[in-house]
Amino acid sequence: MKTNLTLLLTVLIMSSLSAQNQYMQAMNETIIKMNSNENQAGFQEAANTFERIGSMETEEWLPSYYAAYSYIMISYQEQDLSKRDPYLDKAQQFLDKVFKHAPEESELFALQAFLYPSRMTVDPMARGMEYIGLLNEAIDRAIKLNPENPRSYYLKALITLNMPEAFGGGATIAKPIFETAKEKFNSFKLETSISPNWGKELNEMELNKL
Repeated sequence: MKTNLTLLLTVLIMSSLSAQNQYMQAMNETIIKMNSNENQAGFQEAANTFERIGSMETEEWLPSYYAAYSYIMISYQEQDLSKRDPYLDKAQQFLDKVFKHAPEESELFALQAFLYPSRMTVDPMARGMEYIGLLNEAIDRAIKLNPENPRSYYLKALITLNMPEAFGGGATIAKPIFETAKEKFNSFKLETSISPNWGKELNEMELNKL
């Protein structure tokens, strides 16, 4: 009886490990493909794949995170501003879903902050005041939850750069924040191969302009 129980437990553990390996492989492959084909079609394909993975791995939050990220990237690449909102609505749906899984995850607040500027660009005059407050709130929350998260500082620097000098913005104020972000990116350690890892090249690009 004891031998049978041990065998059953071994089979269950091996099955669980196999499923986890398949999940990690699927996520890694999709992330690599997404990063190697960074256009609207590539991000849409990635979003669809992440959604399928998430439907099977309901306890994992990263598939929905990356689906949201993909739709945000599509929105930034969409030249017709009137077409951005539907992509952002889709991204927000995934973000709302994943916030329920990990409500205290710094990366989620950073991604939420990454979404808001795209919303603002659709109608800056009408949306600016509403979303700038939400944006700063999301960034501050991301930094509070994880002061080492480099994406939070990159976004903070970017917003500061594009803020009028009269309101405490501009290149002079933004540059040290970009430099802090650079330091955070250089020292940042990924928990797993599929952990969020975007923003370093974008930060370098902005910093080189200053």
